[in-house]
Amino acid sequence: MTSQQLKCFVLVADKLNFTKAAEEMFLSVPTVTHHIKTLEEELGASLFIRTSRTVRLTEAGATFYSDARGILEKISLAEKNIQKVTNSGISFLRVGCISTAELGFLEEMLYGMQEKYPGVYPQIFIHDYQTMKNLFCNKQLDLLLATREMVRNMDDCSFRKLKTVSNYVVVSPKSPLSEKKELCFGDLEDECLVVPLPKFLPFQNGNKLQEKIVLHSQSHFHLMCENDQAAILLAKCGYGVAILPEFFIPPQSDDLIVIPLTDEGDVMDYGVACHKDSETECIKYIVRNFCYVK
Repeated sequence: MTSQQLKCFVLVADKLNFTKAAEEMFLSVPTVTHHIKTLEEELGASLFIRTSRTVRLTEAGATFYSDARGILEKISLAEKNIQKVTNSGISFLRVGCISTAELGFLEEMLYGMQEKYPGVYPQIFIHDYQTMKNLFCNKQLDLLLATREMVRNMDDCSFRKLKTVSNYVVVSPKSPLSEKKELCFGDLEDECLVVPLPKFLPFQNGNKLQEKIVLHSQSHFHLMCENDQAAILLAKCGYGVAILPEFFIPPQSDDLIVIPLTDEGDVMDYGVACHKDSETECIKYIVRNFCYVK
């Protein structure tokens, strides 16, 4: 299905006349007829009833008309947007995160970028870590907030470590654990763990904490959540305790009881990744000046 076929169909439907549609498109009537026939073959339905005197839409043609017009309008809008971007010198910086909490880390960077590169506009994407990893690998992202493990085997990737991050436990203010200054996994033996679905957790294979959580689940009830912020909410309300990487904890978390998890070997290198072969001056500036603000 091509835009030319859709234009022929919409014009014929508007005018109910093949000759007039052909004249408006500066095409021959046989060419318009061929485009309509090809479109009908692709759709598996007749779009027009045509006699020697009249042309009218079939039921299928009438149903398809609004969709075809909508597609053409979207194409036209996309072309206009591209022209605006091209003519104005605007460019976009695509940034990926795996947690809404990370948006707080972007604020200072975005202020600096807006002042130094006012023609560069950020596009921010938030998905689970496997989706983000795939998007970055396919170069649909320019920058990715990530653990080192997420980009370890990407040869064309440059990774700047911002911090070695630990894991934390979020508990309800009413929990007996809320008075603790630090915890180890053994302290959670009898607790219900509130855990985001595995695809949201950036734990690599062999991560000791992930192994402990899996073992715990074999003999205890776990409450699974669609994302990290849902886990924080449920833990805060007393449904269990949430174990999350540090960068999943919102920067403004004064109303949360957040306790460090001190088990050895459960730390990760966290930072910002970009592609070596597509580093613009703007990207280099951001990577150099990116700060982990907590």
